[in-house]
Amino acid sequence: MSHTQRRAFEAATLAQQRRAGMGGPFRDAFFKSRDAAGIVTYPLASLLSSRNGTGGGGRGGKTRLLLYVSLLWVAGGGDHTSHRPASFWAALLGLEDPDGAGSRVIRSSWKELEKRNLVATEPGDASGDVPTIRALREDRSGEKYTIPTGRPGDTYRRIPELAWRMLFHSPELSSPGLVMYLISLRTHGQASGGEMTFPRNYITTEYGISDSTRKAGLRNLVEIGVLAHEGTSKETGATATRLRGRNIYTLTPIYAPPAPSGPVAVDDR
Repeated sequence: MSHTQRRAFEAATLAQQRRAGMGGPFRDAFFKSRDAAGIVTYPLASLLSSRNGTGGGGRGGKTRLLLYVSLLWVAGGGDHTSHRPASFWAALLGLEDPDGAGSRVIRSSWKELEKRNLVATEPGDASGDVPTIRALREDRSGEKYTIPTGRPGDTYRRIPELAWRMLFHSPELSSPGLVMYLISLRTHGQASGGEMTFPRNYITTEYGISDSTRKAGLRNLVEIGVLAHEGTSKETGATATRLRGRNIYTLTPIYAPPAPSGPVAVDDR
């Protein structure tokens, strides 16, 4: 972590006050929701694609996703707004040249997140003033963000603060790796003994990501030490004579979600 990144991280943690050490919460609705017409949507997965759904997310998709969850962490208290300059966010995410090109990337990402109903921007009083960024709900409904309660229908997960200090700024973390890391935070909360599996069909149906993204993300997380591959399990398949293997993973403890201090985030699927 560079000096500039460290200063941004320390400023972000100072803003947490009573929430210090609790990490950044995000609702399970960020993974899978239903719009006003009842159609299933995948807000998180959609950030990796262009707005028309044709792909092309690339590094821009990773930045959009990191920027949004970082806003939920930094602006989790008060009225859930931020008045911080683009250079702060660029430094926090480890973008190159945070005062120049990095800031331009952040401003472009805010505009894209606004078009996707995940943030609302309010311009300053004078030209050149830092705009106010307001967090909106994770389900892309356009409603103002509120702190999740953990009750059925409003369950959530927490990203540990160390992820911002040690992981998110790393160029070794890929876009698929980031997506699978967030999925692993949810899976970890449901796992027995910390052992996790990520079945292909389930991941596609529940999270809206392709099998290639799933595989690439898991491979990336193992390579950089976020997940450990513990081996393969054997389960009885459609017939008693057919066995199929499932890869088993565990989450490195420093990247595991912090224990909840309030209502437990039970699964409401």
